Amino acid sequence: MEERYALAEGKGRLTVRAAEGRVACEAMLPDDGRGLYKAYLSGPQGRFPLGALLPEGGTLVLRRTLSVGELERRGVWPPTGGGVELAYPAQRHPAAPPAPPGWVREAQPGRLMGEILLARCAGAAEGALLRREEDGFSLALPFRTDRRFPLTPLFCFAKVENLGEEHYAIFCFNRCGCPRPPHKGETQG
Repeated sequence: MEERYALAEGKGRLTVRAAEGRVACEAMLPDDGRGLYKAYLSGPQGRFPLGALLPEGGTLVLRRTLSVGELERRGVWPPTGGGVELAYPAQRHPAAPPAPPGWVREAQPGRLMGEILLARCAGAAEGALLRREEDGFSLALPFRTDRRFPLTPLFCFAKVENLGEEHYAIFCFNRCGCPRPPHKGETQG
């Protein structure tokens, strides 16, 4: 016996093959990137969870073999249909807001450092901003009082400013990636 059932409004299918007391179930659904789907088999007295569909070449697939006896005990033999449900939606990370005027996003700020210790500290700090200048560059790292201070070895060189809607610790560097005081070239009061 072989039965086919449409899944997800006809986008996918569930195939059920029974032979010699065993039932092979195969569910296939295009991968829409929305998250983790689970398939189930329906029968005269309810439904039976088959499991999660896994990515396989742009398609979500589930293959499972069960005994006819197990499906009878669960009230789903003979099958009358099947389905899929979005069990866990994919986590969407909001896109980073545009960089403030004069700044660009920098995914790997550690690559700009002229010293190994600073490169390790800056690493791949999330949300870093870069501004190129005539004699070097400025690096702005998100600053919050409830988190570890960014670039701790340069604590005394930091200048905290509001850029856009966030506070940033801004550090100045020469062309070689070595730190310089933030007040260089500014008039002192």
